[in-house]
Amino acid sequence: MKKIIFSFLLLAIYFSLFSQSEEIWDLHFQIDVTTPSGFASPGGVETDGEYFYVSNSFDNQIAKFDLNGIWIENFTIPNIPFGLNDLTTDGEYFYGGSGSTNTIFQIDFSSQSIVGGIISPISVDAIAYDPNEDAFWVTNWQADVLMLIDRNGVLLNQLVFTDDAKGLTHDSYSAGEPVLWTYTGVYTGGDGIVTQYQLPGFFPTGLSHNVTEDFPDTHAGGLFCSSEIVPGIVILGGIAKGTTSYLFGYEIDVTGYAPGPPTDFTLTADPAGALEVLVSWVNPAIDVNGNPLTDLDEMRLFRDDELIYTDTAPVIGEPASYNDVSVSGSGYSEYLLAAINSYGSSLVSGTIWVGPDVPDSVSNFYGEQIAPNSPEIILTWDNPTQGLHGGPFVDPILGYSLEDNSGTVYELLGSMEQFILNVTIPGTYYFMITPYNAIGVGGTATSNDIIVEFTGVDHNLILKAKYQLSNYPNPFNPAVAGAGRSPSTTIKFSIDPCMHQGRQNQQNELIELIIYNLKGQKVKTLDVSGSCRIIAEATESLHHVTWDGTDENNQPVSSGIYFYKLDMDGKVVASRKCLLLK
Repeated sequence: MKKIIFSFLLLAIYFSLFSQSEEIWDLHFQIDVTTPSGFASPGGVETDGEYFYVSNSFDNQIAKFDLNGIWIENFTIPNIPFGLNDLTTDGEYFYGGSGSTNTIFQIDFSSQSIVGGIISPISVDAIAYDPNEDAFWVTNWQADVLMLIDRNGVLLNQLVFTDDAKGLTHDSYSAGEPVLWTYTGVYTGGDGIVTQYQLPGFFPTGLSHNVTEDFPDTHAGGLFCSSEIVPGIVILGGIAKGTTSYLFGYEIDVTGYAPGPPTDFTLTADPAGALEVLVSWVNPAIDVNGNPLTDLDEMRLFRDDELIYTDTAPVIGEPASYNDVSVSGSGYSEYLLAAINSYGSSLVSGTIWVGPDVPDSVSNFYGEQIAPNSPEIILTWDNPTQGLHGGPFVDPILGYSLEDNSGTVYELLGSMEQFILNVTIPGTYYFMITPYNAIGVGGTATSNDIIVEFTGVDHNLILKAKYQLSNYPNPFNPAVAGAGRSPSTTIKFSIDPCMHQGRQNQQNELIELIIYNLKGQKVKTLDVSGSCRIIAEATESLHHVTWDGTDENNQPVSSGIYFYKLDMDGKVVASRKCLLLK
């Protein structure tokens, strides 16, 4: 029987790649911009959705990074009198101020040149483009005002703002937008804090974060906001200025939601026992918040940690299916179905038995003493007609493992529905029986309590042989036997001499141990007659013989369940089961 252990590691990896985060202030990236750029004082930062651009506060250089944080180049913008402390963009051009003049420079980064300018009422350190007003919010860390000016430099709004800001950005993506974010704290050792304000009234929303706690020994630099850096995530990013300056990106909201889980997920194994499963489902129609789903990129189906099917063009809300015909063998299979879009994923899973099944437990398992004072118990049962795990029961029963309440085990070969055994001690007995077939071990059933009584009978006259039969190790394998040696197990047995009472004419009896496979085929005979003959009057003794896991031709046998039977002069008197592993 195949043993399936569902991989929680797979789920952990899968969720880390595809599940949607909704934790504000999750730090999505931090990039050392000082080392690759060589800038003494990185200042402003902005993105066009393809690259990050970082300005140097001390000169007119710009450093270009890809979205993975890989530095690409530094380039120079001529005619900027000093460095740019903050950057913003209207989607076509970039804008910034040097803090030393009142000019807002309009810059084409493609041509790496100034293409225009706006005269501000104050010198500009921090700047943010407001697309709702087609205007610019500006301030500097020495002023106590925050101004909104249009493209002609006309003052549209002026607010009291006493914090020392080095970065501003307009947020058109988060819930409750439009909002303006500020980044304050101009000296190392102070706190670099980002704070959100509601527009147009510039009221604090209560949402803020201390960046310096994440980047010690830094203070405020430029600021930006984008929904194009991480799919489905609104990123608030900026420069934490220090001896080593970092470009950071925090999650502050999401722009969409992961799909809800698929519905009507059904697994149907082939009823005739073929190794195939029909997997059917309905693609999700809503997102994880219960709203109509508008984006569904893929459906991925896994079996036992392996990706077996991908639908790259799923239709929202439509039924779908996949017939899996590549199951390797009988046993449980675990299926996991993932619905994926750019915002995350949702999963459903299920387990099913595939292929021929092991036997179910027997029914109507009943035992009784055959007659008063008889040492014989008869056990009867009805064999199962179905598989233990709901799969097709098509492989016949090869035998049973029968155990009594004292722990004595009897191995019964072949299919049967009754068994008679002897007991020597009166008392209450019950039995547990487990059928097996070529697929594996089936279910276990327990009999009724059986009362055995011997009235007026000398127990010593009840001729019952007591045999002890066992092997060690069990299971056995090469690691147990020793490196470079064949697998072996030692079979031990003893015989109660009382079995010879009334048989004085028998001096010796031939003893053999015979190995059988799960199909009842003889594998090897272990002849122990040379080292062990039982004398009629001898005391009870323990004997042993070793099986090295080979057949009659001394060829190694395969891994699996084997039976060893104790044979005395051609009569089987005891049988046990062992497991060989390689």
